[in-house]
Amino acid sequence: MDAIDESLKDVSKTTVQPELRDAEAQRAPDRLLEEFGQVERAMHALTDSYVQEMRRTRTTFNLVLMLLVLGSPPYGLATTFFYTLGNGGPLVAVYDWIIVVVANLCVAVSLGEIASLYPVSGGVYYWTYMLSPPGLKPIVSWIVGWLMVVGNLTVSLAVNFATAQLILSAVIIFVPDYVPKPFHTVLTCFAIIIVLGVIALVGQRYLQHVDCKSLCLGRPLISSVLAVLITLPVKAAAGRRSAKFVFADIMDMGAGWPRGVQWLLGFIQGSYCFCGTGMLAAMAEETISPETTLPHSMLAGVSAQGIFGLLFLLPIMFTLGDLSTILASPTGQPIIEIFYEAAGTSGAAFGLFLPILLIGLCCGLACSQATSRSIWAFARDGGIPGKKVFGKASHRLEMPVNAFLLQAGLQCALACIYFGSTAAFNSFVGVSVICLGGSILVPVLMSLVDRRRQVSQSVFYKGKLGAFCSWVTVGWYALLIPLLSFPSYLPVTEANMNYAAVVFVGFAALAMAWYAIYGRTHYQGPPNGHVAL
Repeated sequence: MDAIDESLKDVSKTTVQPELRDAEAQRAPDRLLEEFGQVERAMHALTDSYVQEMRRTRTTFNLVLMLLVLGSPPYGLATTFFYTLGNGGPLVAVYDWIIVVVANLCVAVSLGEIASLYPVSGGVYYWTYMLSPPGLKPIVSWIVGWLMVVGNLTVSLAVNFATAQLILSAVIIFVPDYVPKPFHTVLTCFAIIIVLGVIALVGQRYLQHVDCKSLCLGRPLISSVLAVLITLPVKAAAGRRSAKFVFADIMDMGAGWPRGVQWLLGFIQGSYCFCGTGMLAAMAEETISPETTLPHSMLAGVSAQGIFGLLFLLPIMFTLGDLSTILASPTGQPIIEIFYEAAGTSGAAFGLFLPILLIGLCCGLACSQATSRSIWAFARDGGIPGKKVFGKASHRLEMPVNAFLLQAGLQCALACIYFGSTAAFNSFVGVSVICLGGSILVPVLMSLVDRRRQVSQSVFYKGKLGAFCSWVTVGWYALLIPLLSFPSYLPVTEANMNYAAVVFVGFAALAMAWYAIYGRTHYQGPPNGHVAL
């Protein structure tokens, strides 16, 4: 009603002027029509849009930092070195990172144009509904909504699971004979999920400040990059590698794949770090001026991630120890062995590791926040069972509490896959990038099919550059998604099997079953209006 009241006040001011100059008098009828049009649009928005349930407190600075937390290049790279070091070595790690950064800058431009036009927490599934042909709107937005939710859920789990592995790896620094068992990893993961849940539920109104403090000057991410950038080149206990070793030599570490496939599999490491670009849209309804803040935050965040990642990556590649020893880590996380061999002592290795652990915890918190918002947004439109439970936000805690508890419970359940496969982390990474990549691919493709007519009305519209970036985005994910079901190395065994496709098919079956039972007759997609800005 505030929008209507303001518009009526403006109209009243216009109609009670005692005298008007000649020019003003000629324009008065047009001004009245314009003012009444604003009232009409405001009334339409109130009856055909979302209700603003959360306060708008997040700025561009908040969102750039949150995107850095979501991607956390030192953490994302540190926990996925087995993809590149085991498939071609340093050359693949460095060049694939640069290619991934360029591709994701195009993704940021493509999503920024759409996010500026439709700044709603539903994000990709809302965009898909608005951009799709009329006959396809409900089913396509349903599919993308489930891709979004499952992708956000599994990337949150991948982060928390990797943090659990890192904690156990740190134990090995001081207790070399310790061999972590699967239930150690799973229980540690449970503990992380619970602790982060308590922090989120108790301190939600202060989390925008936590997002900033976690990454401001001297905080974990910058500390980690500076520590690696300075310590490793100075210590270089395992020796210094040549530029030829880093930039020209492709190494065969027995992965079993042809060199071309090894190069392509290296894209997975960098892509994992950029899962958060689309997830940022989940914060739209907590953002000030989201039509400009979201796209600018996406571009700035991706650029910053690229720089931080390269500064972290190069010192490690130039001071690598023996690759066979590094890849033989019993926890599946080579980074501890990398630090130990390069730094030379357990204390120095732990000092380099600690900021990465803190980044992992911040990243897990940010991912869990984004996941709960995506579940809440999709549930309120009937896309998830339990609309009345999971589609509501707590005004007292200023967050969707039930949706947050649901995602925490699902993370714990999925973590148990590790009891059956030591390659479970590969599966979590694979499913997250498959789903989030697919959820980005569809709305961008729908925009191209629409000949970018709607996007041309965006505040962030980039014309021919935007069209080029959209085609790059489509091609990028069309290449990347099939790779994510590949095992890291051959031959495939029960232990190293990548279960990403199995988990993906399981969620797809659940989504289609719920659509047949409920969605086909009840789900009409999200409202056509937006949240009042």
